[in-house]
Order: sequence, then C-alpha cells, then structure tokens
Amino acid sequence: ELLVTAGLSPLDAIAVATSRPALRLRLVDAGRLAPGARADFVVLDANPLDDITATRRIAAVYVDGVEVNRAALRAALALE
Repeated sequence: ELLVTAGLSPLDAIAVATSRPALRLRLVDAGRLAPGARADFVVLDANPLDDITATRRIAAVYVDGVEVNRAALRAALALE
C-alpha cells in the first residue's frame, strides 16, 4: 500500500513484493505461477489491481500447492 501511495501502480507494487525479489535473488522457481515453479501463494477475495488494500483480505493460503488449514494453524500457534 505504501508503494502505491508513493506513486507506483498496484501491478508494479505487487511485482516489487513478489517476482522482482525472486528474480534478483535468482530464485527461478519462486515469485511466479508456472508449471514446475513452487506453488506458494495467497488467494485474495478481491482484485488488488482495482484496490491495493485487497492484499489484506486473504481468502486462502497455499504452500507447495496445498491449501493451509488456517484455523488449525491459528490453534496450534495459540498453544505455544
């Protein structure tokens, strides 16, 4: 959100947070959705290109292509 406030487009702000660092660090299987790439990503309930604050409204989280059970994760973290 701060990057958009500073003048970047939502698309550029998202790229700065995702694909560009992966490219810079030469992480060829990260920062993109493609066959063979790591499938760590979030699903949002709205389009962040229309409203960058949609990045706060996470509908689902996937790690290695498997949906994370967020309720179970929250419960496990509460036990620590």
